[in-house]
Amino acid sequence: MRRAMYAFATFATLASLSSRAVAADTQPELTGFVGSWAQSGGTGGWAIQIASNGLHVTQTEGAATVADFDCATDGHDCNVKVSGHPAKVSMYFNGPALIELETRGAQVVKRRFALDGQSLKITVTQMTGRVQTQELQFDRRQSAQNR
Repeated sequence: MRRAMYAFATFATLASLSSRAVAADTQPELTGFVGSWAQSGGTGGWAIQIASNGLHVTQTEGAATVADFDCATDGHDCNVKVSGHPAKVSMYFNGPALIELETRGAQVVKRRFALDGQSLKITVTQMTGRVQTQELQFDRRQSAQNR
């Protein structure tokens, strides 16, 4: 009985320490994504900010806001609106990449956000029907203070 309790206490301590290390590792990755991003050669844009529960994300196309939501980066679903339609979004880290899964009805879109120097590369994959992948590049927008 004592041996089982000791093993459980050791396991719980190790699990707690490793989860703290994972949380600490994701914070620098998270801050690299923070900012406003403009699509190279396109009209799309993303704004990513740290929120109390994870990230605040705004997606734009031209002057129109496509999506504006808060979501944690723990993989749980967040109820959002995309282009005015109800959807579910989940976000999580896969190594240094931030992954977003968007589900609208039967349609599922996966976005992989990866930093590449001063650029943000987003790989968009349609996961339902005919699977298609598109790579987009975004450049960090200069803030009004830096202009």
